[in-house]
Formats: sequence, C-alpha cells, structure tokens
Amino acid sequence: MDFLIVFLICLAFLLLLTLALLFGRPPVYRPTREEILDLISALCDGSLDGEKWSLFIGIPIVHDPELESIRQACYEIEVSADQGKDIKFSGGGFRYNAQGMSQVEEQKSKLNKLINDTPIFRSF
Repeated sequence: MDFLIVFLICLAFLLLLTLALLFGRPPVYRPTREEILDLISALCDGSLDGEKWSLFIGIPIVHDPELESIRQACYEIEVSADQGKDIKFSGGGFRYNAQGMSQVEEQKSKLNKLINDTPIFRSF
C-alpha cells in the first residue's frame, strides 16, 4: 500500500514537471533601449557592476537590430581593451581609459539619438 502511494505521488510530480517543461517559456534576454541607456550611463559615471556589463556585451540582442549594433560596438571596445591596444582597462572607478570612455560616450549618444527618434504610439 505504501508503495502505491509513493508511486502515485512521484507520478503526479513527474507529470507536472513534464507539463511545465512543455508549456513553459525559456528565459529570454530582451533589454529595452532605455535599460541599456541606463547601463551605459552608469558605466560612464563609474558606478556600474562589471557583471551587468559582461552580460550586456556577451549576449546577442536579436529583437532590436539597432541595439545589437550598439552592443557589438561596445563588445569591440571590450576586446580592444582586453588586447591592450589603444584602449586599456582603468584601475580607478571607470572601466576603460579616457579613449575607451570617449568611445563609450559616442555609443551612448547614438543610443540617446535612437531613443529620441523612435516614434511614440498608443493603442486605444
């Protein structure tokens, strides 16, 4: 009798787990333009956590091609700093040296212009 109870509980648990895996959504990275602008602004201020920046430059953004081009440019800045060319990592509160931060500022201004040029609509 005990075996039957344990078997039915395990069967119910496995069925619920199977249904959750079949009909559940996988986690997706879909940042908005405003979130990325806040991220880049925090980087320029020197108050950004390195993990958030690594997440941003490490995962492709497939839902917004313009935002993906900005991410790729930031990735190129990171690669240049890693290789130690003209851009280098900074030892202070900022991630890059002055040349790297100026390139990040350029990407920030591109993103800001992109946000300002985006049409606003409301569905009623």
